Amino acid sequence: MNSTQRYVLAFSRVLVAIIFLLTGLGVISQALAAKELVEHGAPASLADFLMLSARSLEVVAGVCLAFGIYPRLAAVALLVFLVPATFLGHAFWQEVGTSSFIPQLINFLKNTAMIGGLLFIGATQSQPTLFPRTLRANSREREGLEGASLKSARAS
Repeated sequence: MNSTQRYVLAFSRVLVAIIFLLTGLGVISQALAAKELVEHGAPASLADFLMLSARSLEVVAGVCLAFGIYPRLAAVALLVFLVPATFLGHAFWQEVGTSSFIPQLINFLKNTAMIGGLLFIGATQSQPTLFPRTLRANSREREGLEGASLKSARAS
């Protein structure tokens, strides 16, 4: 992987993480989501705990995703949260003929795009960190590669 690919992968992960960070930190209001959670049958006494749990997950996984700290695990954690939230919270097919249809459809499609990005991150095995690696780590990696090539040359 060349340096341009590393920077593009790291930058794209940051872009995906931004919405989760903004939502989790409360910059994007979730008051309507909390109300809809209760309307969908969640106990009102449990709604605050569920919203706090979701926000905590979004912040922790968003930071991990942005900085490249176990990014594949962070992507999977966000997927586990986002897939059911998308189908329960943005059921546009139930809004046909109402003024809520288009906004729900747009939010559903936005979430499916985020799901696609998270799937891509989760499936990409080699994920660079946001900050450059130290010279020491690079030299250790180079030594490991040289040792592996010597072993394969001896085996031939």
